[in-house]
Parts: sequence; structure tokens; C-alpha cells
Amino acid sequence: MNHAKKLIVPVLCILLGCAGGAAMGNVTAQTYPPNPQAARWQQECQAIDFGGMSRERNVARANAVMRERGEQGWELVGQITDGVPCFKRLAP
Repeated sequence: MNHAKKLIVPVLCILLGCAGGAAMGNVTAQTYPPNPQAARWQQECQAIDFGGMSRERNVARANAVMRERGEQGWELVGQITDGVPCFKRLAP
């Protein structure tokens, strides 16, 4: 009898949940058509090889990579594992 009492609440919750779901019907999220004027982006991540250089030289190498990418129109947007920088720029 004790086990039956413990099962009553979960079984009732399941039944009420099923009944509520059936009563609600289908629920869908809003969708919007694609915007043809929306900006298109290129994304790229680049590993920087420091080759065991000192910390100061690592910073100088990273700055050189960032400067070069900036001159090519890339914008730094973040980094992933091990400090790999990721960039974006407008697609041609």
C-alpha cells in the first residue's frame, strides 16, 4: 500500500500534463521571411604559431596578425580554445 501512495502523485502529474498538452493544441514559433538586404558576413578563425617565443615576442606576433587582418577588412569578434582569434568581415 505504501508503494501505491508514492506512485499516485507522479501518475496524476503525467496524466494532467498529457491532458493539458492535448487541450493546448499545436503551438508554433513565429517565423519571418529572410531579409534580402541583410548584411552577409564571412567568418574565419586563425591559429597563430608562436613557435616557443618569449611572451613579449608572442604579443608582438599577435599584434602583427591583428594589424594585418584589420588592413584586409577583418574585424576581431572573439576567440576560441587556446586563444585562437576569430574574425568577420562583410562578404563581397
